[in-house]
Amino acid sequence: MKNEGMPESIAAVIGNAAGQTDSVGMSAARVILYEDYVLKVRPAGGRDTDDVRILEWLSGRLPVPKVVVHEITDGKDWLLMTRLKGLILCDPAVMSKPSLLLDCLAEALHMLWSVDTAGCPFIRTINDELNDAEKIIRAGGVDPSRCEPETFGPGGFASPEDLLNWLRVNEPVSEYVLTHGDFCLPNLFTDGKHFTGMIDLGDCGIADRWRDLSLGWRSLKHNSDGHFGSVYPKIDPDDLFRAVGVPKDEERLRYYLLLDELF
Repeated sequence: MKNEGMPESIAAVIGNAAGQTDSVGMSAARVILYEDYVLKVRPAGGRDTDDVRILEWLSGRLPVPKVVVHEITDGKDWLLMTRLKGLILCDPAVMSKPSLLLDCLAEALHMLWSVDTAGCPFIRTINDELNDAEKIIRAGGVDPSRCEPETFGPGGFASPEDLLNWLRVNEPVSEYVLTHGDFCLPNLFTDGKHFTGMIDLGDCGIADRWRDLSLGWRSLKHNSDGHFGSVYPKIDPDDLFRAVGVPKDEERLRYYLLLDELF
């Protein structure tokens, strides 16, 4: 990435280093990878810019990137962070070792759940999430074609509005802990032996632990069943619950997977 338009405070750190655009993940932000840093550029004021506050709060509490420079200029939010080292958990070298993969997922969840949430800047109740989902639906931001094939249509919900109504009626009792918010394999790292860190924490906050459990389960499933191209027959997504020590709850799992369809 060329430095045109880049704030001077960030250019002073990056220098003439060449960056590479990161195409992994579904973030709308532009992400540029440098050897020791990661730069995110996105519209200012969006929900995804919450990561600045949560990263600063998490510093010293969890293995997360450190905020190096944060600036808002000309309607753009510029965030320069340190770059975590290691392999993401969906790397073939990790996917081929189910024991390592599951140990890392369990370690990451237990780390999150062990954090004292006093002073956490974000509480994300189901009611908050449903209100946010309603705004997204009204703005036409839900594309059923990008959802799981069984969510809408025959045997599923008639529309995003129909799903939202079902979610309001069937809201489960929450088990509040610190949650990642996007607990998926590309956002978690290992050194090949242990879990070493997590990224993309814009949705991190106090919420029901099934928020992370459901996304972790789905990420395991999609990364092992050919959804992204490769098949790893030795991986059973249900092993996540055994690794973490939490009994599988089909109703909570389904609820949070459906909730995520509206984001």
